[in-house]
Amino acid sequence: MQEWRDFYQRFMTWGQYTTDYLSVPKLRLIQPPVQPCLLNQSLFFDQTTYPTYTEVVVLNRDRLYRKGDVLTVKVVARDKNQRLKTYGGDFFRARLVSSDRSLQASSAGHVTDHCNGTCTVQFQLYWVGGVSMKIQLVHPSEAVRILQSLQQVPNKKDYYCIFGDLKTNGQYTQQCFSSNNPSLPPHRKCDFSKPDANGTWICEKPEKLPCSAITKCRCSPDLRRVLGLVSQEEIKLFQKPYLETELEVDPKEPIRVLETELPTPEHLPACTGNTRESGASLGHWSGKVWKSAVCNVRVFTKEDIRQCLANKTVYMQVFRVRNNNEWNISVRFRFHHLPIGSTACAFVNFHDIRYAVDELDATQGGPNTVIVLSLWAHFVAEPLDMIRSRLYAIRGATHRLLRRSPGTRVFVRTGTTREHKKGKLEYYLLHSDWMAYQITEVIREIFREDPDVVVLDTWDMSVCQPGEDHVHPDQTMVDNLLNRLFSHICPN
Repeated sequence: MQEWRDFYQRFMTWGQYTTDYLSVPKLRLIQPPVQPCLLNQSLFFDQTTYPTYTEVVVLNRDRLYRKGDVLTVKVVARDKNQRLKTYGGDFFRARLVSSDRSLQASSAGHVTDHCNGTCTVQFQLYWVGGVSMKIQLVHPSEAVRILQSLQQVPNKKDYYCIFGDLKTNGQYTQQCFSSNNPSLPPHRKCDFSKPDANGTWICEKPEKLPCSAITKCRCSPDLRRVLGLVSQEEIKLFQKPYLETELEVDPKEPIRVLETELPTPEHLPACTGNTRESGASLGHWSGKVWKSAVCNVRVFTKEDIRQCLANKTVYMQVFRVRNNNEWNISVRFRFHHLPIGSTACAFVNFHDIRYAVDELDATQGGPNTVIVLSLWAHFVAEPLDMIRSRLYAIRGATHRLLRRSPGTRVFVRTGTTREHKKGKLEYYLLHSDWMAYQITEVIREIFREDPDVVVLDTWDMSVCQPGEDHVHPDQTMVDNLLNRLFSHICPN
């Protein structure tokens, strides 16, 4: 990922943002989420959630709110004929923002779908002053159902690999597949799959070259093939007013939040392995600083970082190696194995990429080793079982690493919201935020209770971020993500 590529250079510019990290008062518990709604009903387009008639009402609007309380909003979905919907599945994006521009505060809301056409959105109140709710219908449930079906379709993106003839310098371009292709007979396939990593990569075999002649691979930049998987009627669900539309909130006026009556705020605990960060409503933005509600995230200066990482090796999933010999800091980057579906679709050397499982099994590890894994963006267009099986294999490799090298620190980052190129339909069908959120949920499911892994949950950060959505987050997001990472590595 691009954000990790600038990791070393950021050491030289770190520390421009500072803040006081005393905690907010202890927050009242939010109701746990229910299971996702089953979208197995027939698809009736005239019942699609219509933003204009969907109601958003603040409950208990006249009560006195203080910092630390929970503000609850009810969303009642209606179709274009103003009929109440009787089933759930709508995908919302909920934010709370400060009405006082000088504060520049924001946080993410926790959406609970009751699967009957109503949702409850809960916001923890982190700051004093006026607050306004921003709730966006990203996709109605009818569009979600289409995305759900599309996500399970294998091999809907085109990939190609080059096979080179060393004797003639000839090159052969062959189509490749990230999932099994039953239509390809055994004698016509090169199978580079690795069962131990739950990884599949299969290419059409060149007529005159062995499979070992493979040199480099790329995705096709043309994503329009996915358009053939949806009907003209379904396409309308990915256009306005059904796509990414802000809902009108009642009341429109900001709600005032008063200072807490609690005597003194408590300090947050240090960010240790016992402090699990993953979950909903993890904190809020105050200007350009993310304030965790779970543990004491420090703001690291350049000197703090050098002292924190002195004598340590940090492994991340991109390409190059940088070293700081004075402080004995080594930062190593390597991309995960295919599929790699970047927008530019540049070629990658097939022999330079490895499965994360292999990297973990080959790592010596120990108390001075830090590993950061970020697997989500390139798997959004793939069936969900692909990333799930890869992550289970990675979890097994992580356990093996920790058994032979106790003290190794392993982090797994979740997904974020992203941009969609000029609103093009194919980008929503292949890279919708709904799809990215499904992967985020899978990461949480697999690693949340794992004592050997810390989940750096970045979803809430991106939902309410001060900058624009982007698959490669801006410097503010990256700086604060790295502050969270360093706070776990060096909590004191």
